[in-house]
Amino acid sequence: MEIIRTKDYQEMSAKAYEIVAEVLKNKKDAIINTTTGASYDGLFELLVQAVNSGEVEIDESVFINLDEYIAEREKTFTVYTYMHKKFYDLIEKHPKVIELVDGSLEDLQSEINRYKCVLEEYPRDLQIVGLGVNGHLGANEPGTPFNSRLFLADSDESTIQSTMLYNNLTREEAPSQMITLGLADIKEAKQILLVASGERKAQAVRDTIEGPISVDCPATVLRDHPNVTFIIDEAAASLLSK
Repeated sequence: MEIIRTKDYQEMSAKAYEIVAEVLKNKKDAIINTTTGASYDGLFELLVQAVNSGEVEIDESVFINLDEYIAEREKTFTVYTYMHKKFYDLIEKHPKVIELVDGSLEDLQSEINRYKCVLEEYPRDLQIVGLGVNGHLGANEPGTPFNSRLFLADSDESTIQSTMLYNNLTREEAPSQMITLGLADIKEAKQILLVASGERKAQAVRDTIEGPISVDCPATVLRDHPNVTFIIDEAAASLLSK
């Protein structure tokens, strides 16, 4: 695991953008599986600017997503809404293929089966993931086996609270389940990008980097992957002892 320490969120976002841009520049038909949320708002802003200026070309690329809430698709907090408002609706040219999980369907198992076929068809060059305050990756909460595969997950309370905070939701409005790639799915990507910013993530960062490799902190599964870049700002790194 390569660890890059940055001064603040802006520098962290710039470093994350550099990694994504490099993948797209080196391989025109790159397959990128991305995530959403506050940790990556800055990355998407930079990526939109780069696509619209012609600095980065995505016409032949494939963009797919890590997870999705179980909710009506156009709710304000869904991955579908995020990806369109933060990226797809803002760019002048689009990826060749866009795939999103649909968490609004009645038959969720059929959607899981469909998305498994998507993952098989599009082996990922880059997997982008965020770090939860409890060390989760995607919706793989503490206790999830390292061999987990695409599944319907229940969210821990800390995850629900984070969703409420970011999306300005009440407890009643907040979703409590997601369809998510499993940890084994995440590890199959050739390259993985993980970021963390702010003091809220400091304990999870310490557990991920310095704690034992354990299902108690799902992100520790990345420590034995051959190509992981973990970008953290000063606040997120504040509890590291090394």
